[in-house]
Amino acid sequence: MPPDADLTARMDASLAAYWGSYGLAEGALFRQLPGALFVYTPIPLYLFNSVILTGRDPAAIDAALGAAAGCIAGKGVPVLWRLSPSAVSDAVRARLEAAGLKRHGREPAMLASITGLPPVRPVDGLRIASVEGRPGRHDWAWLTCDAFELTPAVRSAMSRCEAAVPEAAYAHQARFTGYLDGRPVAVSALVMAGGLAGIYAVATLPEARRRGVGTAMTLHAMAEGRRRGASMAVLQATDFGRPVYERIGFSVAFDYDLYLQS
Repeated sequence: MPPDADLTARMDASLAAYWGSYGLAEGALFRQLPGALFVYTPIPLYLFNSVILTGRDPAAIDAALGAAAGCIAGKGVPVLWRLSPSAVSDAVRARLEAAGLKRHGREPAMLASITGLPPVRPVDGLRIASVEGRPGRHDWAWLTCDAFELTPAVRSAMSRCEAAVPEAAYAHQARFTGYLDGRPVAVSALVMAGGLAGIYAVATLPEARRRGVGTAMTLHAMAEGRRRGASMAVLQATDFGRPVYERIGFSVAFDYDLYLQS
């Protein structure tokens, strides 16, 4: 059964709000087209250089393809295309593949109720705090890259970019850091968009994993989303994280089709 169109649009809005905020940083490019959001940043990782496609307008697709091609030619970092179910068609696939894009798998979009959250299993020594100010967000991004085991070049660029996003973009977002025995070891993020609590960037340093820290970081962000008025939470899961989220109560609503432009 096709996903509900209104819910899909709201989940797309959450995705666009998180990744799109990086397109507002100094040195980044943010371009809103009919049914397509194009973001290209100084961060040398395709996840931060992307097109979120929610429509099928050929002119908008061609404009996004051209903008991405120009940025790739200049900096060499590929662009990830995420195709919402509202954008998927044989014609759209053919257009992207004719432009040289390669399929890059699928990304499950998961949904959960937060009206009744499961109890959090206490993690001895864990304290979760909200991140404040540009220096705090810089350090949060640094820790995020370490937790995701990204390269030093990505870590430096993301930290600068996170700190350079305009303050207004964080009016409906929050960042959280988890401290284990006083040491920062985990991160998560909350994005309030489309009436949903979007959960992003959940990660734990390798030496602190398998202790329930990631689950606690996720539930903390969900609880804050509920406090801000949401009744549902949404996230995009990796293969590693999906079983954790399913235990919390998330289920797959649909998949984003992924293409890579390089």
